[in-house]
Amino acid sequence: MITIWGRNTSSNVQKVLWLCEEVGVKFDRKDVGGSFGGLDTPQFVALNPNKSIPVIEDGGTVVWESHAILRFLAAKYGSDDIYPAEPAARSQVERWLDWHLGVLAPAITPVFLGYFRTSAAARNETELNRQVAQLTSAMTLLDHEIANRAYVAGDDLTIADIAFGNSVWRWLAFPFQRPKLPNLDAWQARIAERPGHRIHIAQPVS
Repeated sequence: MITIWGRNTSSNVQKVLWLCEEVGVKFDRKDVGGSFGGLDTPQFVALNPNKSIPVIEDGGTVVWESHAILRFLAAKYGSDDIYPAEPAARSQVERWLDWHLGVLAPAITPVFLGYFRTSAAARNETELNRQVAQLTSAMTLLDHEIANRAYVAGDDLTIADIAFGNSVWRWLAFPFQRPKLPNLDAWQARIAERPGHRIHIAQPVS
């Protein structure tokens, strides 16, 4: 049994919850962050001085940052399919985890905030349109790259797919016209069959 600190509506917490379902790790989740608060308490700051979620406790080990948590849990509890040990195969997973953090997350976050955290009257439509174009470019690149494989990093589901799950779910829920991205749509249909995705990712975007 591990402890997961973080509200279940957080995109980064959802990644961890989905992986736990995939690898069969039982957890006790504590609501912190967002409307729950609690990030400034001495107990939480002692776990993560960045005051951000998710954080996990596994015995005497504390891990923060969502992708670091994915790597830790997959390495400890997962199979070689979900986080390959072979260096070349692992490099495929690692590059997409990094691409998500360096390219996709910075592109999708302002769009999410613009549509779901900003009133229509307060939006800067010109800037939001620019951000949507940047996000569309990133998603189009992803669609192109997965044209000849079933999953983000190869033919098996890995933690790279789990890292992308919430982002693609939000992309498909955003209220703007999207280009046809058939490879991404096919990928979404595949991961939608995973119980962890249905439970933890496929929720109303708010």
